Amino acid sequence: MPSEYDYVREPSGSTPGTWLGLSIASTVCCCTPFGIVGIVFSALAMGARDRNEMAEMERHLSRARGWTIAAIVCGIIGGIIVLALRGTSDFN
Repeated sequence: MPSEYDYVREPSGSTPGTWLGLSIASTVCCCTPFGIVGIVFSALAMGARDRNEMAEMERHLSRARGWTIAAIVCGIIGGIIVLALRGTSDFN
C-alpha cells in the first residue's frame, strides 16, 4: 500500500549532458547566431529525454554539439581576425 512518503527512484544509469551550458556560454562569448541554434537543439534534447525518446535525444544532442562547436570555432577565428587587424592598423 503506497503512502504519501513514497517516492519514485530515478534509474541509476547516467544520462548524457545536453550541451546547454556550453551553448549558452558560446552564445554570450563567441558567435551568437550559432550559439542560439545550439541552445534550441539542447532544449529539444532535454524534452526528448523527459519523454524517454532516446533516439530523438541523441539526434538533437549531436546537432547541439555541432552548432556549439561551430560557435566556439567561429568566435576564436573572429577573435584572431580582430587581433590581426588591430595589429596592422595605425592608431598614431
